[in-house]
Amino acid sequence: MPRRRERAHARRLPGLLLAALGVLAASPAAQAGSAAVTFPTPDRYADGNLAWSPTDQRLTFEGLSRIFGRLAERRLPDGYRLDVEVVALDLAGKIDPLRSRTGQLRVMRADTWPSATLRFTLRRGGKVVARGEDAIAYVDYLSDPLAVRSGEPLRFEKAMLDRWMRTRFASLRPAES
Repeated sequence: MPRRRERAHARRLPGLLLAALGVLAASPAAQAGSAAVTFPTPDRYADGNLAWSPTDQRLTFEGLSRIFGRLAERRLPDGYRLDVEVVALDLAGKIDPLRSRTGQLRVMRADTWPSATLRFTLRRGGKVVARGEDAIAYVDYLSDPLAVRSGEPLRFEKAMLDRWMRTRFASLRPAES
């Protein structure tokens, strides 16, 4: 009797797998936009020459690329692709070598907000829908309770980029019922 049940389960397994894949394909993450980010002139970024090791720079750019990707999935409809070129970048805070033996301590103050200049192209199905260049900043970044409490390394930059995508591409969101 147990063998018959095992065979019955084995026969149903491919159908269950196909059903699960169908659910995944219909999920919001699968029906989301995407983003690609480039950092063409890191040596000209405000933080680019302040004791950034190649590893620090790589981790920062990978983190920002992940943030753009997740925001695109959440903020852009299916079929949209956002290509972003980070023309200028100034991370939140400033490195204060006097407060740390390693020179890697980033001190957050009211006058050290994050900012960036982004050149972007938004495509839908390969056709250009929007193109532009925006200078963005998050001046009151220390007043954002979610970002302040977050443990993420680029939390203030994430909050700034989320605000930009939410406002810049607001017309792409479906009308809420």
